[in-house]
Amino acid sequence: MKKIFIIAISLAATLAIDAQIMNVTGIERLNVPSTENTVTQAVAISPQGDYLLLSTDTKQGLVKWDMATGKASTLTSQSGTGGDVHISPDGQQVVYSEVSYKDNRRQQAVKSIDLTNGKKQTLVKPTRHLQGFAVDNKTAVTMNDGKMKKHALKGGDATLSRPVLTKHHLKLYITRDGVTTPFAPNGADERYIWASLSPDGNRVLYYVSNRGAFVSNVDGSNVIAMGDITAPKWWDDNTIVGMDELDDEYTIISSRIVARTLDGEQQVLTGDDVIATYPLPSQQAGKIAFSTPDGSIYLITVK
Repeated sequence: MKKIFIIAISLAATLAIDAQIMNVTGIERLNVPSTENTVTQAVAISPQGDYLLLSTDTKQGLVKWDMATGKASTLTSQSGTGGDVHISPDGQQVVYSEVSYKDNRRQQAVKSIDLTNGKKQTLVKPTRHLQGFAVDNKTAVTMNDGKMKKHALKGGDATLSRPVLTKHHLKLYITRDGVTTPFAPNGADERYIWASLSPDGNRVLYYVSNRGAFVSNVDGSNVIAMGDITAPKWWDDNTIVGMDELDDEYTIISSRIVARTLDGEQQVLTGDDVIATYPLPSQQAGKIAFSTPDGSIYLITVK
């Protein structure tokens, strides 16, 4: 996170590379349900852009909120379920982790929900050795205690169509052709977060603590520095979206959603009137959802 004392440098750099990458046609505040004593957060958007998954700042439960009807459906009310959520490409399967504690020791389970019939499945029982999970088409992949397992979701056959990224203790791992290896393009001693595979499966986007966002090939070559954009996500194979924020170590003072291309062009998508955080892009639908620290959810529409 950028600190407040570098605001002048940050603004100068932004102005120098400002470009028209997307045609933003509107930004609206969504009338999502709220809960008492917690802050609502959007944690995932369906690939089709027809619903959001909501949780809270305390990671209490998952709620599916339909954008067209405004209908809210509780998927789970369990605590510890809003931190790591994946939606299958067809939008019908939700795979998520569930954090719990036993004898004051943290453990994680991995569960799935079929939105077509409400059927729930436990893919990994509570364990202290979960090393991450991912969704590839209609296959959920879990890494537990060094062992990878493929789980067929509804309509899937447990085959992988592209590489799979998993993470554990701020380290990344990539599985290619059935072989899992550490993924550390910037060095094994760095701390890696916010990693994702490009839509075509050829590149990896990730954030290195105190250094910024980067993109590399899936073999770790051709590393491209993308600047200090936090919580980055892919928009398309050439463009990422993320947060350009300023903080005082404890509180986000300002934050804008920005888009940046691999060749360095940048466009600011939101104004200074709202603290826009944690973008959730759906390029297929031309939408980007984001949350604010006070619990509001907004939607950027892109033509």
